Order: sequence, then C-alpha cells, then structure tokens
Amino acid sequence: MQHAQWRNQRTIMRIVGIVLLAGLLPNGLHSQSAFADTQTYSLWGSPNNSVDPDTKPVEVGVKLRSDVDGEISAVRFYRAVPISSGYKVHIWSETGDLLGKGALIEGQAPTPGWQTVQLYPPIPIKAGQTFIASYYASQGKYTVTENFFNNTTVKNGPLHALPDDEKSGNGVYTYDVGIEGGFPNQTYRSSNYWVDVVFKPTTLTE
Repeated sequence: MQHAQWRNQRTIMRIVGIVLLAGLLPNGLHSQSAFADTQTYSLWGSPNNSVDPDTKPVEVGVKLRSDVDGEISAVRFYRAVPISSGYKVHIWSETGDLLGKGALIEGQAPTPGWQTVQLYPPIPIKAGQTFIASYYASQGKYTVTENFFNNTTVKNGPLHALPDDEKSGNGVYTYDVGIEGGFPNQTYRSSNYWVDVVFKPTTLTE
C-alpha cells in the first residue's frame, strides 16, 4: 500500500514539473515547435524541347529567385545529346559574381535525360535574391524551347523562374567563354534552356 501511494505521488510530481516547465518556455513554444522545411524544390518536369544544331561552345542558363532563404545543393539540366568532355555547372549572382560551380563526367547519367551535378558545399541564397543557374555546353547542341517565358512566371513552392519582362529577360546565354564557361548575360526569344536547381529552404517556420 505504501509503495502504491509513493508511486502515485511521483506521478503527480512529474505532471506538476512538466506543467511548470511549459509555463517557463517563451513565446508559447511549449505548444508549437520550430522546424526547418526539409523538402527540396525544382522547376521542370519533362521538357518540351528541341536540340539546337549549333555546335559552338556556349553557356546557357536561367534566372531564378526564392521567396525564402535556402541553399542550392545541385544544378540540373536536360541533355538530349551527350558531351564527351563532361559538364560544368555554375551559380552566378545577378551581376556576374561566381557563387559556386561543379562538374560531372559524361556517362554518370543517361543521355538523353536530366543531368544532376552536386555542389559542394551548397550555395546559400537569400530570400528575394536573383541568381542564375547555368551549364557549359562545350560542344553546343543544347536543349531549347523558344518563346517559353513570354512574361510568365514559373513557380514551385518558394522557387520561381523570372518572367521575361523582369530583370532584362530570362533564358540567358553567352558565347564569350573559355574552357570553363562564362557568365551568361544575353537573351534570345525568351528561350528556356531547361536548366534547373535543387533548392532547400533553410528559413525556420512554425
């Protein structure tokens, strides 16, 4: 009997302690826990595409923005024609500063198909920051869909590609490149070159 009474007292004390501790937590955190969004976001599915016959080396890309802070862990792009020398990808600031880069050997992913190049370390991106994801097609023959953006915003969760009428157009390229590629800052017919990213939010939400 005494043992049962002591066990009941311990249970009551434990409940009282939990209630007191919850009352000491600030901002009501005892009822809601803060957590980071662990989902990743990309924009494109199966491309509506054609292969440009141009064989000159070119860097092609897309202007992107996020509504929340996060990080870019990879660049994705669709290739219909393989490049024997492999692929180089880049993340640029709006003004042409190189934020990060990666490389992939040909044959690590099926062609035709999506190529995914990991970035180490991931590239941090601030909410509202315009950035450019691109890849270097050293033998041309890039995948392209002209008149794609045409003042249309493409969005998935917090990630979106800018419409053509914002930030001097979308769908960007440059032929002024060396063996590593270069900053794509020209546009042509609102073209989508089917370049994408893997974006993960880091902003805390409740």
